[in-house]
Amino acid sequence: MEVTFWGVRGSYPVSSPHCVRYGGNTPCIEIDAQGSCIVIDAGTGIYALGEQLVKRGQREIHLLISHTHWDHIHGFPYFAPLHERGTRVHIYSLAHADRTICQILDQQQQQPFFPVQLEQANAALHFTDLAEGQQWQIGPANVLCKRLNHPSYTGGFRIECAGKVFAYVSDTDLYGPRLHGAGMGEGTDDVLEDRRLTLQRGTVELAQDADLMVFDSFFLPDEYKDDWGHSHTDDALRLSEEARVRRTALFHHAPNRSDEQLDALVEDCGRRAPDNTLLAAAEGDHLVL
Repeated sequence: MEVTFWGVRGSYPVSSPHCVRYGGNTPCIEIDAQGSCIVIDAGTGIYALGEQLVKRGQREIHLLISHTHWDHIHGFPYFAPLHERGTRVHIYSLAHADRTICQILDQQQQQPFFPVQLEQANAALHFTDLAEGQQWQIGPANVLCKRLNHPSYTGGFRIECAGKVFAYVSDTDLYGPRLHGAGMGEGTDDVLEDRRLTLQRGTVELAQDADLMVFDSFFLPDEYKDDWGHSHTDDALRLSEEARVRRTALFHHAPNRSDEQLDALVEDCGRRAPDNTLLAAAEGDHLVL
């Protein structure tokens, strides 16, 4: 598998001298799984990726949406392959209780928010609402979706192909005391605690023995807020150790996190976890697993 980062920033895109090296586009990752094109999330990074996919003549694209907060879908209307006849775009996301992924993406392209409606796409669009724990095949790759502890309905992904494992664990409060997802906060204290531990075990399952894990490190430990649904850098190190991850990419960088701060963060984490090859994901990074 080959992994390319097109957007690594969280919450909203930034264009500023403080983020020139790591980039300011919101989440988008491209995975080449022995010729199968898999894209994770449709933040603003998907614009540049889409232009490249059209130039390459890519006609079959599989887009995994971790969740539908705006920073993960607001690049979708600008995804160039949507306007290409003869192209098929398969879109997957963890199922919501009250609406489909097709309905959600269609709603953000209604007037007065956007001038081109989803039904006007020239590409053939195929939508799949995933069950928690669902597995399926994309070409030679086996894909697993597990729910994460984040507001609304949020999924993480594990992709296995040719003996290599990639894990995407972004937008989750992995070890925090609260449950954030829709419908998760109801029940007795024992039920809530069991649910929280179940989410943790599911996340470990996603990351187990991964060759590369992309992890939500939006917060530093001293910035952490338990009502946001995001993790911090120490959580990345803890999960990497628990799941025996070989390489960890810190991801979903806070909008105000500067290039120099990310450099220092990688250096500090590297000293504390020398057995794990650790990096802060940057736009343009290309990794071969």
